[in-house]
Amino acid sequence: MTDERRTRRPIAARIEATAGEETPAPTGVTPSALREAFSRWASGVSVVAVRDEATIYAITATAFLPVSIEPPRILVSVNPNATVLPFLTDGATFGVSLLAEGQRRLASIFADTGPLASMHFPRDGDPVLPGALASFTCRVVRRHLEGDHTLVIGEVVRIEIGGDERPLVYFRREYGLPR
Repeated sequence: MTDERRTRRPIAARIEATAGEETPAPTGVTPSALREAFSRWASGVSVVAVRDEATIYAITATAFLPVSIEPPRILVSVNPNATVLPFLTDGATFGVSLLAEGQRRLASIFADTGPLASMHFPRDGDPVLPGALASFTCRVVRRHLEGDHTLVIGEVVRIEIGGDERPLVYFRREYGLPR
């Protein structure tokens, strides 16, 4: 064995517990500390929307994730109090619109609950926002309760690709990156 191999440090520290002893909780992991740490993850901003007859319910979401290309799947993480959650049942259709930097006002509108959603969406068709960087029309294939949110997996059935504007980014509880 070479000296180089002997002096290498392990990638992760070993954690050992003896039978009958509980592993102590990580120090400093409180809800407020976790929120602060999560706020330092810059993410894109999307609007998740569902149509219930003539009414559209929409929320602003920063927890959007492409899952796979084959089959085409995405994931959104939804708060249990979100107006869209009761409509995101197996097989239901929903839209995810990725917002451009110039759509900051829409992100603010849908961050609050209120009856303003329908006026920003097309009267008929998929519940996606005009002018978005990209929009996905999806069908719910699975819901999974994890912690204090529901993870919704959607099969992408249609996409629209918008212009080449800059994306709207959320960082440290504000829209946009520090300059």
